[in-house]
Amino acid sequence: MNKIRLDGVSAPERSSSVDISENTPILRSTKKKHRSKTCIVLLVVLVLIAAISVLFICTRNGSDGEKPDPEYELPPSFMPMGSYSNVGVVSNGGPCAQIGVDVMAKGGNAVDAAIATMLCDGVLCPEYMGIGGGFLMSIYDGKTKKVTTINARESAPAAATAEMFVKHPEKSILGGLAIAVPGELKGYSTIFKLYGSGKVSWKSLFEPTIELCKNGIQISDRLELNMKNHEELIKNDPFLRQAFFDEKTGHVKKTGEHYTLPKLAETLKIVSVEGANAIYNGSLTKQLVEDIKKVNGIITEKDLANYEVEVNESMPVHLKSGHTIHLGPPPSSGIILAYILRILDGILPAPNPGLDAHRFVEAFKFGFGERTHLGDHNFTNVSEIYDKIKNDSYIDSIRNKISDTFTSLDPKYYGADFDSSENHGTANIVVTDSNGNTVVGTSTLNIYFGCGFVSPSTGISLNNEMDDFSTPGVINYYGIPSSPANFIAPGKRPMSSMCPTIITNKDGDFVLGAGAAGGSKITLATSYVIALKLWYNMTLKEVIDKPRIYHQLMPMVVQYEYGTTKSVVQALKDIGHPVSRLKNTIGSAATAIAKSSSGMIETMPDWRRPGNSSGY
Repeated sequence: MNKIRLDGVSAPERSSSVDISENTPILRSTKKKHRSKTCIVLLVVLVLIAAISVLFICTRNGSDGEKPDPEYELPPSFMPMGSYSNVGVVSNGGPCAQIGVDVMAKGGNAVDAAIATMLCDGVLCPEYMGIGGGFLMSIYDGKTKKVTTINARESAPAAATAEMFVKHPEKSILGGLAIAVPGELKGYSTIFKLYGSGKVSWKSLFEPTIELCKNGIQISDRLELNMKNHEELIKNDPFLRQAFFDEKTGHVKKTGEHYTLPKLAETLKIVSVEGANAIYNGSLTKQLVEDIKKVNGIITEKDLANYEVEVNESMPVHLKSGHTIHLGPPPSSGIILAYILRILDGILPAPNPGLDAHRFVEAFKFGFGERTHLGDHNFTNVSEIYDKIKNDSYIDSIRNKISDTFTSLDPKYYGADFDSSENHGTANIVVTDSNGNTVVGTSTLNIYFGCGFVSPSTGISLNNEMDDFSTPGVINYYGIPSSPANFIAPGKRPMSSMCPTIITNKDGDFVLGAGAAGGSKITLATSYVIALKLWYNMTLKEVIDKPRIYHQLMPMVVQYEYGTTKSVVQALKDIGHPVSRLKNTIGSAATAIAKSSSGMIETMPDWRRPGNSSGY
C-alpha cells in the first residue's frame, strides 16, 4: 500500500475567543491583577453552569423513573455546536479538544492532533480508554480524497486458546488473564510515522498530558458516576485506589476533586523520548510483562514485540444520494453500519415518526443478525457480507422483509445463527485540519477501568479485551450458540462494535466524520446519526441531540431514550415491539464533525456524556 503523507500548514494566530490559557490546568497565566474577584465570578459561573447541566441531563434522561414519555419533542440540549473556518476537534472532556487545536496551530495536522487529543482523553476518561487499550481509526486525506483505516485493536496472546474461559468465564473480565496485547501506543506511533505532518515532534504531543498527570485532573460528573458504580474494583487495585479513592470518607472521590497519575506521567515521559518501542520492545517491556504475570496474565515479551498495527485502504459502499461510506474490515463493525444504512437507503424518511422508528429498528435487527457471523477478517472469511452489501438485489430482498405492520420476535428471522458477545465502554474523537484531512478514532479498554489492574511499574491501566471474544459451549436465552467466528485464537482480534466512519460526497469531498461510545450501541448510534444527517435535513446539533432508539436483536426489545415521544413509543408497541426506556444515557455518546455547504467545520459533542469541542 502507498504511504500517504498528510501535509499540514501553519495555522493563523488564534483569536482570544479560543485562548484558554487562563482556564486550563496545564496552561496557567501569570497575571495577578484582579485575580481574586475574577476567580470568585468564574467560580459562581462554573457552579451555575454545572448545576444547570446536571439538571438538564437529569431532565432529558427522565431519571426520576416516573416521568411519562413526553407528548412533544424536548427543547434543544445545553451543548453548543461549534462552527469554525479552519480546524475543529471534538473530544471527551477537559482541555483535550483544545490540546488538539493547539497542535494544529503549531503546524501539526489532523493526525498529530488526534494523537495528542487521544492521549489526553486517556487520562481524562480513564474508565473508558488509555494506552493499555486499543483503537480503530479512519483517516481521510484531503489531498488525495482517499480514506485509510487503522486497526490498533488488542490481540490475543500466543498462549491463548478458544476454551480458556469455558470453566471460569469471570476470568475474562477481571485479572491478568483478561488482558489482550495492547495496541494503543503502537497505533499512535504508526500513524505518526505514516501520516503525521513532520512539523511537530512526537515528544511535543505527550507534553500536555504529562503535565495533566503530574499537576492534577478535576473529576467530572461522568467520572464520579462511573467510579461510584465500580467502587469495589477501585478499592481493590492499589493504583486505582490511590488515584480515585478518598481514605477519609471511605468512598471514591467526588466531582470537583482532583487526582494525579505520577507513575503514568513517568511512563509517558519515557515513551515521548524513546518512542512506543519502550513498551513493545524496550526499557519498559520486561517489567510490564512481569507485572502482568504476577496477576496470572499470559502476555509475554514476544507478544508485545510481535504486535503489528493493520493499515488498510477503506472499503467504499455507495448510497443512492451519491454519498460513500468508507469502512474498515472486521473486527470493526463498519461493515454492519454500512449494511444498516444500505437497507434504510430509500425507505427513509418514512411517512411519520412512528414508522421512521420502526424501520430503523428493523434495519438494526437485520444488521445485528449479520454481525453474528463476523470475526477478525484475518481469521474469518467476510467477503460474503461485503458482496451482500454491494448487491442491490440482495438489499432489496432484505427491505422486502420489512413490513410496516409486523415485526418478528425470532432472532433467526433476521439471520442470527449465532450469539455475539457484548462490549462496553469506549471514547470517540473527531479532528479536521485546515487542509481538509479528517480523523475519526474510537478507543477502548473494554469494560469500565478494563481488567481492574494497573501495572505498578508503568501506571498503565490494562484492558480486559479478552472478554470481547466468544466462548464455545455458551447457549443464550434464545437457544442460539456463541459465534465460532469470534472464538479466541493466538494473534486474533475480537469483534468490536466500534465503527469510526467517514462519509464523502459524489466528488469525494469530506462531508461527515462520526463515531460513538457505548459498547454494543456504538454501531446503532453511529448509523442513526449518519442517517439523520444525510436524509433528514437536520443540523448536526439536532442530529446529536435527538433521542435515540436501539435494538441489538438479543435481547428482543427496543430500548429508547427519554424524549422519544409518546406517540412513537405507542406506534412501536402497536406493531408488536417489546419496548423498554433506558434509565440513563451516559453509556452511549456520539461525536461528529460535518462540513457545511458553506465550507464551515461544524463540531458536536454529545450532551449524554458531556465532552467538548474547539477550533478556529
